[in-house]
Amino acid sequence: MNVQALAVTINALLILVVVSLIRRRSLRVEYSIIWLFGTIALLIMSLWRGLLDDVAAYLGIYYAPAVLLLVAILFGILLFLHLTVVISRHTEQNKALAQELALLREKIERLESRPDSPDRNA
Repeated sequence: MNVQALAVTINALLILVVVSLIRRRSLRVEYSIIWLFGTIALLIMSLWRGLLDDVAAYLGIYYAPAVLLLVAILFGILLFLHLTVVISRHTEQNKALAQELALLREKIERLESRPDSPDRNA
């Protein structure tokens, strides 16, 4: 099996996996768009050998299939960057929620410790 056929097969399988994960609701749509975009770009470059050769020549890369590796690496970097932003946002949200929870717990404890609290009279 040559490199082009292997790349097409792997990309087609990856697209099927992403679609399957979306259908089972295991992958959110906002992340699936990134995966679908990346795999479709790689699939196009795998199928259209002339495009791959043109991009390789433009970039000064002697072995055209190496462009697929370059695109995959760039895709991975962009994916890691996006996920780092998401993690940072979730960290801030978790911090705010933890602070709010602590304030609410303190308020409940204060209300329960009052002498006229309904829980104390029971």
